[in-house]
Amino acid sequence: MAVVVTASGKYQYWDTDISTRQAQLDESSTITFSRIVQKRNVSTGAIIPFNIIEHYEDAVDDGVFPIQNEAFTIFSTTWHTTTKLRSINLTALENGSARADLIYSTKYVVDPNSTTTILYALPSSCEYSSQLRTMAIYRSGWSTSPPTTSSNSTADIGGTSLSGADGSQSLQVGQVRFRMRFTQDASVVSMATAAAGLITYANTINNASIGPFAAYTLICEGVSIGDAGDPEYYEVVFDFLFDPYRHFSQVATLDADGRVKMTSAGAISEVKWQRLPRTGLDFNAIFASDTLLQTKTLNGWWT
Repeated sequence: MAVVVTASGKYQYWDTDISTRQAQLDESSTITFSRIVQKRNVSTGAIIPFNIIEHYEDAVDDGVFPIQNEAFTIFSTTWHTTTKLRSINLTALENGSARADLIYSTKYVVDPNSTTTILYALPSSCEYSSQLRTMAIYRSGWSTSPPTTSSNSTADIGGTSLSGADGSQSLQVGQVRFRMRFTQDASVVSMATAAAGLITYANTINNASIGPFAAYTLICEGVSIGDAGDPEYYEVVFDFLFDPYRHFSQVATLDADGRVKMTSAGAISEVKWQRLPRTGLDFNAIFASDTLLQTKTLNGWWT
């Protein structure tokens, strides 16, 4: 590249060995190049040995080096414009010049679904793990399934009382812990704004299907927001819990004295489905109508 002389005339510099690396989603794409710098006497033009300790800040003030996390501006094409300066490594050269190795990076990638308009994407992913919960059952072959919107069934669930009439058995119910991760750009949506809008999902239940999970089978156990490595990024993590019984348990109705209500024949009189009441929300709204993001996040692939 051409030699650039700063406005004060104290420095001149030129760039060499520029290279770029476009990474996969969830990795950092980088631009790396070297900048050769010379400090000169303004009156005589003589080279003054560049002291990488003493002259660095002065060179930054004179426009020789960008400041940390400043945007890349040398050329403007696709993802390069989203990179920011992460580090500068200075080396003193024998001729009195100095070499600065500048590294820019970004977490944005170009969405491969882009056509005429370039679309950018930030990392997002899902994690799944299984677990068991123990549910006491008082009836088998019940005729009433767990409800959807209400927090308890209004009538007895029916079915056959277990052996012993007033007894129960333990059923191991398979659950799935489902975690969604999103990297966000604080310059687009601040952490404070994201926190105010997203923590409302905590302790809610899905009133619409999302991915493979039917309505009212998924509860949001919490939302956490924290640092994602580089200063302008943060990560939003949603923790969900899937339950095939819609988080219901069989509960025997109690009598006025606090004991289980029994029939004259000595069997449990009434059994209902019950769960903790929760506000219903459409978890698809997390994706803000971005169908490409939703497909990639839930399916683990772009298409």
